[in-house]
Amino acid sequence: MKQYFTHKWLTTAISFIVISSSLVPSEAFAGAVPVTPTREHILTALRLMSNSYSEYLCAKEIIRKESNFRTDARNGSHYGLAQGRSRYLATATYTQQLAWFYRYTRARYGDACVALQHHKRKNFY
Repeated sequence: MKQYFTHKWLTTAISFIVISSSLVPSEAFAGAVPVTPTREHILTALRLMSNSYSEYLCAKEIIRKESNFRTDARNGSHYGLAQGRSRYLATATYTQQLAWFYRYTRARYGDACVALQHHKRKNFY
């Protein structure tokens, strides 16, 4: 496990993994998996996908600036949490959107912190 995990956070992460991996939408009882994920669900997934705590913080800031943690955010031809220019993001789940975000930022910038620096200079990443 990553060094920045706290006991409380780890409990939340394990609960998230168990719920998201063991329930099929048709089998889920009401309220088990929210139709629209909460900010906490998104942040937990973001933490699990990050390589370091600093990358998590940078990614969190980009997502906040781009969509304010709204999975259905749209700005012209840009969709989702990361406001990527891919129609795939319009129908992707929040975990798929975050995976897309990390693949994109790592391929283009190396990590989310470099992408955030670019975003602060140019107002896009």
